[in-house]
Amino acid sequence: MVHRILIVDDNETNLLGLKMILRSIPVEIDLASSGFDAVQLAKNNRYSLVLLDIQMPEMDGFETLKNLRQLSLHEATPVILISAVYTEDQYKIKGMQTGAVDFIPKPVNPDIVRAKVQVFIDLEENRTKLRSLIDELNLKNRLLTEEIQKSAQITKELEIARANAEKASDYKSQLLVNMSHEIRTPVNSILGFADLIVNPLVPKKDKEKYLRYVSNSSKNLLFLIDEILDHSKLETGELKISVSPLDICGLCAELFDYFEKIKRQERKENITLHLSVDPTAGNFILNTDSQRLRQILNNLLNNAFKYTESGQIFFGFQKKDTWIEFFVKDTGVGVAPENTTEIFSRFKRAENPNVLIPGTGLGLSISKNLVELLGGKIWVESELGHGSEFRFTVPMIPPEAAISENPQTTVKLPDDHNWYSRTILIAEDEDLNFLFLQESLRITGLNILRASTGRESVDLAKNHPEIELVLMDIRLPDFDGYEATAQIKSMRPELPVIVQTAYALQNKKNNGIHVFVDELVTKPINRMILLQKMAKYLNR
Repeated sequence: MVHRILIVDDNETNLLGLKMILRSIPVEIDLASSGFDAVQLAKNNRYSLVLLDIQMPEMDGFETLKNLRQLSLHEATPVILISAVYTEDQYKIKGMQTGAVDFIPKPVNPDIVRAKVQVFIDLEENRTKLRSLIDELNLKNRLLTEEIQKSAQITKELEIARANAEKASDYKSQLLVNMSHEIRTPVNSILGFADLIVNPLVPKKDKEKYLRYVSNSSKNLLFLIDEILDHSKLETGELKISVSPLDICGLCAELFDYFEKIKRQERKENITLHLSVDPTAGNFILNTDSQRLRQILNNLLNNAFKYTESGQIFFGFQKKDTWIEFFVKDTGVGVAPENTTEIFSRFKRAENPNVLIPGTGLGLSISKNLVELLGGKIWVESELGHGSEFRFTVPMIPPEAAISENPQTTVKLPDDHNWYSRTILIAEDEDLNFLFLQESLRITGLNILRASTGRESVDLAKNHPEIELVLMDIRLPDFDGYEATAQIKSMRPELPVIVQTAYALQNKKNNGIHVFVDELVTKPINRMILLQKMAKYLNR
């Protein structure tokens, strides 16, 4: 760093003399012939030292020093006073009080001038280094403080994450226990009655009855699986609402008939089911997600039947302002008022010491989340031993966020499904799954080619231009259905591909599924839905 000093004297000879004396010291020198010039220079330049003559016209050294001290650049700049007249102690004292750091009498001794200037230059150098070190220390201190704060925040977040992980682990353990118990019941029924069905000694009439038992148990098993998948989708925010017009009177009538049938199957004829709809509703059409609304009512009615041994169950809806308010009321075991909030939590349920209640404990939690996704709210009024009444609302005008971005179109199937001599490709590695598809499509007359691997499906699509549609399984031995579909589409972009998968939960790989896939069906496959989707492309 090159230091700069200012020499102030009204005598030009003195200015040049001092400049010559200091030529051996590596500094830059500015000269001012008056106090006014000195102040003006000091406004625009930072000086490490000022040599200031006292005796000057108009503005003497003392006045010049006062003006220098008023400048922010020079509040602490060292100033050495020089004088041939004001050498008495009183002037030295006045100079020190005004802000000078030293005094040199005239005529000046060159060695003393150089020595004193060098001392103050060295002091400024050290002061600059010290300021730099202080600034560096302050910076490091600030960074360290920030790191400590970040560390504390990270520690706090880790503690929260650990607590959440432990809670999630507890939920998972509880869920596994519940699911293990609940799944065993339908599976035991399926395996047991299936064994009886293949027994040649069992009469045909009994076998038909056992087939119904197997079918009902399979539906119960699928319901349990769907329930846990819905729970997982709600947890990850993947469950979406799809809005369409719905005849709610028709939905309620359908549910009434369904549960009347369930009532007979489960031998609960001592329960009377009542349906009550708003008399002003008529054929009222509600814009909502029909599947999720049906699921909520189904859950609440299932619960009512579970917790009611005998008595009555009422359900229906009423129009209230801009809301539809649904209700399900029973005369069952009821819930203590202090527990009515908890039953909407996961794995919480009303306890009846006299009855073993089946279920995962997720139904009400799922229903609450679904109601909120539909834009409404749910609550319960209950008294232990005197039944419960669940109510929830659905807006008559749905929230904008609930509008479906991909409305589904209905395609009417031809009555005979006549696709004789038409060719499709089924990519499926599981023999039983392929056999099911083959038998389901037998009546259509389709010519079916089978691929057991992803690579084989690509080769068949390439070498058989007569293939008009592909049913693609996702889980294949070599590379999966997404990769196979991508390769097929790169060769034949017009060839429709319908993906069939047991993975009801989305993952990172199939987030972009609509880029390659034309349709998707989930396992277990509904035959009519599959035919409907195939018809969209085979009947074009």
